Amino acid sequence: MNTHNCKVGKVKFSLNDVLNLKEVEKNYIRFTEEAYNMLQLDASLSDFLYHEASKLRKIILNLKNSETTDVDAAF
Repeated sequence: MNTHNCKVGKVKFSLNDVLNLKEVEKNYIRFTEEAYNMLQLDASLSDFLYHEASKLRKIILNLKNSETTDVDAAF
C-alpha cells in the first residue's frame, strides 16, 4: 500500500473549528437549569443533567484556553 498520500494524524483542527462555543454555553446553561428544576421531582435525572453540565463546562474551559497549534485531532 502506498502511504505517500496518507494524512492520518497529521491534520490538526482547532476545537473552535469543531465546536461552537456559544452553542456549548447555551447547552450548559440549559442542562444546569433543567437539573435544578428536576431536583425535587427526579433526583437521578437531576444528577445525570448535572453530570452532563459538568462535562460541558470542561469543554467550555478547554475551548476558551485552547490555541490552534495546541490541539491534535486524534486525541
